[in-house]
Amino acid sequence: MLKKSFVVAMALLSGVVFWGTANHQPALAATKAKPVNLYLTRHGQTMFNINGRGQGWADSPLTDTGIQVAHQLGYGLYGLHFSAAYSADNMRTFKTAHYALSSSGNGKVPVTWTANLREGGYGSFEGQKYDEVNKITMPLLRPAGTYSGPQDFSKAQQALGKDFWPALQDAYHDAESVDGGKYSDPTLPASLKAESANQVISRMNTELTAIAKKAANKGGNVLVVSSGMSIPEWLSAQANYTVNSFVNWGNEAVMKVTYKNGQFYFPKYVSSETLLYTINKGAKLQQLPANQLRVRTFKVKKNVLTGKTSSNAALTVLNNKGTVLQKTKAKPAGNFTFKLSSAALKKVKNFKQFKLMSTPAGAKESLNMASDQITQTVFGNKTATVKVVQ
Repeated sequence: MLKKSFVVAMALLSGVVFWGTANHQPALAATKAKPVNLYLTRHGQTMFNINGRGQGWADSPLTDTGIQVAHQLGYGLYGLHFSAAYSADNMRTFKTAHYALSSSGNGKVPVTWTANLREGGYGSFEGQKYDEVNKITMPLLRPAGTYSGPQDFSKAQQALGKDFWPALQDAYHDAESVDGGKYSDPTLPASLKAESANQVISRMNTELTAIAKKAANKGGNVLVVSSGMSIPEWLSAQANYTVNSFVNWGNEAVMKVTYKNGQFYFPKYVSSETLLYTINKGAKLQQLPANQLRVRTFKVKKNVLTGKTSSNAALTVLNNKGTVLQKTKAKPAGNFTFKLSSAALKKVKNFKQFKLMSTPAGAKESLNMASDQITQTVFGNKTATVKVVQ
């Protein structure tokens, strides 16, 4: 009887344990999600930008400056590995992403485009001069009647702060029906009329959340290119975005947004200047010499390291923890042959492998960003791991 009761008790206990484990699977799965860094970026300068024309769903090509700065953006992001990249389904955002990836060392990463990352739709006002459109939309900014036209544009920005962009989007939407639809293009179907801010925010949130959740399986970095109104409209609705002042998203401005535990997190301080830091840094980095590093052989018996790098590059031997073991310099032709010191060799034997870093001549500047933005060492540094051959 005791044996039978014991078996029943164990069966019940097993059932409880099994049931508890099964019901904790979602929680365990959630803990496996890894932080994702979305590098949220505006497209480069376009023809309509310099013509002063509105381009929401409409598109226009990047200017030569837009292409050049897209490459500078890439240089500013150099050293970051992107697991994925996304853009709106137009050429100005797709090309910006393509050029930035190419110059950041991520040229093989494909760009996925989606309509959800588009700029807010301007409907009947697509392609029109901003100064003319502002005469209609500015008086509609809430509270309606406060602003009379283009001359009050800056005044509205400062007064409304982060809510300026959604207010302007709603003004485009409202202008379609003001005065009996006087300004609305009758040839446009309803699906092409100007969007409301809520519509833009909703689709942006849907897409960015989906992108972040997909990347959370492995974590890492994702490049996302959208536009100068859709991005701040989305930001204005985010609970963790605490910047209340007006911030202008210049062409190819970028912000690092972190997604973890199902929430988005943002830098504590954001200004028009901090958003342009990456491309300004990239412009400086473009002026530094390119760098290469090829290691041929290293054998413990001869303890000689040979290879080729950039002309007169500085070479640093480190252990796997980053501790400097020895320094030397390449020859003018870039060739190097040197012996590790006895002290360095002893440590190398213990670790069985070590790192060799090459820094090009003239690359003396260290360009690090604030901790809540992007951290990137000087462009051109190349590091190779060298195995010890007995």
